[in-house]
Amino acid sequence: MAISDKATCEVRIDGAWRLVPLTEAHAQHRSAEKRCPACHGRVNTQGSYAAQGTVAMAHRRLHDGCPRIPRSFTGKLTPHPQALD
Repeated sequence: MAISDKATCEVRIDGAWRLVPLTEAHAQHRSAEKRCPACHGRVNTQGSYAAQGTVAMAHRRLHDGCPRIPRSFTGKLTPHPQALD
């Protein structure tokens, strides 16, 4: 089963950024650093730990250059001002 692009985030695991499903990032990598795969801004995961619960990604600081923030996206992808490398 393919994972939707919006259902993933990058997690720093053993010093490398790895793209993982949000549910895995939320349940198994709670204390790890997480970033948006589109703009590389710092994010948090939020949601339920129940089997049927949903998990979402939220940028810690919004900016208008990330397509994963539809309400503020200007149409041009730009790196987050506080991008993690």
